[in-house]
Amino acid sequence: MKKYVKIESKGIIEAGAFTLLGASTKKEDNTKIGFFGSGLKYSIAWLLRNKIDFKVFAEYKQIVFTTLPAPFREMEFDVICVDGIQTSLTTAMGGDWQAWYTLREIYCNALDEAEAAISIVDEKDCVPVEDKTVFYFETTEQFKEILDEWDMYFSENRKDLVYSDADFNQVYNGGDKTLIYRKGIRCMFLKEEKSTFNYDLSWVEINESRVIKDEWMFKWKLREFLQKIKDRKVISQLLNTINKTWEKGLNWQYGGNNYSDVWLEVIGKKTLVPYENAGFWEEWIKDDPFDFLILPANMIESLKEKFLDKIKVIGDVEGVSGSGDFRVIASFTKKQQYLLDEALAFLKDASYDVNYPIKLVAFTKETVRGQAKDKTILLSEKLFDMGRKEIVAVIIEEQEHLVTGYGDETRAFQTHFIHKFLTSLEDKVGRYL
Repeated sequence: MKKYVKIESKGIIEAGAFTLLGASTKKEDNTKIGFFGSGLKYSIAWLLRNKIDFKVFAEYKQIVFTTLPAPFREMEFDVICVDGIQTSLTTAMGGDWQAWYTLREIYCNALDEAEAAISIVDEKDCVPVEDKTVFYFETTEQFKEILDEWDMYFSENRKDLVYSDADFNQVYNGGDKTLIYRKGIRCMFLKEEKSTFNYDLSWVEINESRVIKDEWMFKWKLREFLQKIKDRKVISQLLNTINKTWEKGLNWQYGGNNYSDVWLEVIGKKTLVPYENAGFWEEWIKDDPFDFLILPANMIESLKEKFLDKIKVIGDVEGVSGSGDFRVIASFTKKQQYLLDEALAFLKDASYDVNYPIKLVAFTKETVRGQAKDKTILLSEKLFDMGRKEIVAVIIEEQEHLVTGYGDETRAFQTHFIHKFLTSLEDKVGRYL
C-alpha cells in the first residue's frame, strides 16, 4: 500500500492561497517563516509537473488541482486549474524547485498557523480532518530521504543544543557538514565543509528561494554574533576547532571591539600562535603545548585590537609585539656585532643618526630582510650574510619607516626618499631649489 506524507495545521485554507501570486499576510509578522506568497504555488506546480499524487483538504472540502494545456508562442504550457477554475499559473513555475523545497513550503505554512504536525500515513487514511487544513502527498524516494534525514532540513528535533538566546537564536554542535537554519528551516547547506557549529538564526535574510540572500553579509553578521557571545562553552569550542572548520573563513580581522570579555577569560594566560606560520614555532610549542593556542592570524589581529597587551602573541618579546611572523634572537654573534658596529660607524660619519634600538630576529619569510615595528628596527639574521652595504641600506629604510609612518612600496615613502636625496644634493652644491 502506498504511503503518504501528511501535513496538517489548525484552520481552513482559502483557495486564493493557491492562485494569488505574491499574496501573503505574513510580510509584517517577524514571527512567521514565510512571507513571499509564492512558495505554496511553486510547490503545487512542482507536484503537478512531477506527477506526484497529492490531495489538499480545507476541513471537509477537497481542493482539486488539474492542468489545462495552453499554447503560447509556438510552445505549450500546462496551466494550473484550482477547483476547475483556470489560473494564470503554470506548472513551469519554480523550474529549479526540488522535493525538499516543496515539503519545506507546505510544512512551514503549517508551522505558521497552529497545531502543526507531520506524519506518514497509508493511502486509505488520506481523509479530511475537522477544523484543519491537511496536505497529503505520495512518499516517493525523494521525500523519504528528507524524512529519514530530518535534522538535515529542520532543527526542531535536534538534541545537541549548545547555546540559545532571548532573540530565538540557537547554536548546535557542528560536524562534517555546515548547516544554517532560519527559524528552524534550513537556508544554507555546505556538504563538504566541516563546521564547529550548526546555527539556527532568526536574523538571517533569505531570498524567494528561501536560501541566504547575501552570503558575504551573512558571514559578516555571523562573525559579529560569535564575537559578542558570552558563553564560555561556545567560545572554547570555537577556539579549539576553528583551524579545521568553515568558521575559519569568516572575516575575523574586523570588528575587534565586538568581543565580549569572556573571550579573554577563556584564552587566559595562553600564548596565541598564528595558524599560518605555526610550523615556524614548532620547537617552542612542543615543550609546553598547553601553554599555546593556535588561531587564524586575522582572529589574533582582532583580539589584539580589543584586548591589547592582555593578549600575548608568540613573537612578543621585550616590548616588540609580533604576529608570530618573527622570533627575536637573544644576542648577536661576534661576526654580526662587528658588521653592525661597522654599519653604524659609517652612518655616524655620514651624519645620519640612528635613533631607534636594533634587534636581531629570524623572520618566518626568508625573503624579509628587515622590519620597522613598535619603535624598533628589526634586522634579519640572514641580512648579515649580505655585507655591510646591505645592512646600512636596510637600517636606513626601516628607520625612515619609523620616522614617517609610511609603509613599504607606497608612493608617499618613495617621495620621502626622493626629497631626502634632493636635500643632500642641495647641501653638496650649495644651491637650494
